[in-house]
Amino acid sequence: MEINSVLGIVSAVATLACALMAALLHRKTERIKIMENQLSDKKYKAYADLVGMFYDVLKDVKESKTTNPKRMQDRMIISKKDIFMYGSDKVFKAFNKWLCSTTENDSKQYIQMNNLLNLMVQVRKDMCGNSSRIKKHDLLLNLIQNKDEVDKYWKELHKMK
Repeated sequence: MEINSVLGIVSAVATLACALMAALLHRKTERIKIMENQLSDKKYKAYADLVGMFYDVLKDVKESKTTNPKRMQDRMIISKKDIFMYGSDKVFKAFNKWLCSTTENDSKQYIQMNNLLNLMVQVRKDMCGNSSRIKKHDLLLNLIQNKDEVDKYWKELHKMK
């Protein structure tokens, strides 16, 4: 066989191998993107369910309704599982800090609220790629809808620190 024929065959095989490798790499990249999107969807759903639970309690308080503790406990357990599975590390740690502050005997209401607000800030940051500029003060104003009450809360919180 002539050298040109051998080089032609080697070149054709190398080109075919490169094309096959590129196709496999593209397929694997697409599968990774699909998995990331599925995980992202589950994470956002977990965050939405967690935030929704807090807003449902807020709605019950504003309507002077009694919140069903069994239903809230069930929702909390589901949120714990979902945050464990899909939440970012920062959200997971903020969630645990808030949970612990709700069960500690010497924990004060202001500390619990501060931990809850920190959790919500971490959720927003995770969902917005750390670009969220919303602060705890903004979230509290959204919840309370009264600037004077928010200012009073911040003064009390800073007294405790």
